[in-house]
Amino acid sequence: MIEVRDVSLTLGEFHLRDIDLLVDEGEYAVILGPTGAGKTVLLECIVGIHEPARGQVVLDQRDVTRMRPEQRGVAYVPQDYCLFPHMTVFDNIAFGMRLRKWPSGRVSGRVDELARLLHIEPILGRRPLTLSGGERQRAALARALAVEPRVLLLDEPLSAVDERTRERLCDELKAVQRHFGTTTVHVSHNFEETLAVADKVAVFERGRIAQVGTPEDVFCRPNSVSVALFVGITNLLPGAVRPGDGLPEFISGGLRFAVDTGLRGPAVAAIRPENIHLLAADEAHPDILPSGRVARLTDKGALVKVAFTTAGVDLVALASKREVSRLRIEPGAEVAFEVSPHAVHLLPGDGGDAAFSVEGPRADGTAVV
Repeated sequence: MIEVRDVSLTLGEFHLRDIDLLVDEGEYAVILGPTGAGKTVLLECIVGIHEPARGQVVLDQRDVTRMRPEQRGVAYVPQDYCLFPHMTVFDNIAFGMRLRKWPSGRVSGRVDELARLLHIEPILGRRPLTLSGGERQRAALARALAVEPRVLLLDEPLSAVDERTRERLCDELKAVQRHFGTTTVHVSHNFEETLAVADKVAVFERGRIAQVGTPEDVFCRPNSVSVALFVGITNLLPGAVRPGDGLPEFISGGLRFAVDTGLRGPAVAAIRPENIHLLAADEAHPDILPSGRVARLTDKGALVKVAFTTAGVDLVALASKREVSRLRIEPGAEVAFEVSPHAVHLLPGDGGDAAFSVEGPRADGTAVV
């Protein structure tokens, strides 16, 4: 449905380089990356605001690279929503249909359908300046969907709403997208938002696509250290994979544990904090499970980030507050832990790139995470 083929573009000092992206019909794709990575620029190439210096944009098997935006059959919701302030919400939603000279009955029916789906019936008579962020987002989405587009492009659509509203709107976005089957590309830098809506994720780094895959691929099996760091895998350990008794072993400093991999030799182990299971030190046999000393606790709301050191290696785990209380975890306490072999994602490499260390490399070469 949406094919971006080898697209490159220069805007001042920014370069969009060699972008290849395929979004299948009916798919919900999220372009994820830090500010300034090029997410919005790519979206604007698809919609027709920018014409690439090289490459093609193909929509529904039509090369639209040189077409004007209005010829592409694409609906676009920019970050600021761009609702007409002098019009009511009803008139904003109806605007594109009236421009296409739809019969008034069809216009009213379509507005009513979208208002029901997006729960905005009570605000149809109001103007945008009187609306909350969530109401403006729903009105802008309704206006974009009103003309029955095949493709919907959303640029940071939930950036102006609070967390509770974001969760509710994510559910509504996904439900509406499934209802109409609209192929959707959504720019974001928010992980929870991405996981709530995405069928496919493309991670951007400095004007390039670093990885494309399912949310599970990207968040649990990143293809590089930089992507791992970006998606919140703070445990990145340089070391090596060696044969073991049964499963191979990954060794980093004085730490070793079983891994499920065909890789051998130098590697970097990526372990999500939530995949480290903590136990009380007296609950675990020291010959079976390693233990460490707790350095600090950080309250993350529903969870607690537990930083601890074991065998010269610093690790971070996430635990519930109830678990922290039950295990009597506090700074200076000893804690045991285990990691499933299937929860360790291994990247080939010699661990020599200091960029993967959050706080910098230790003197002995192990990672501080």
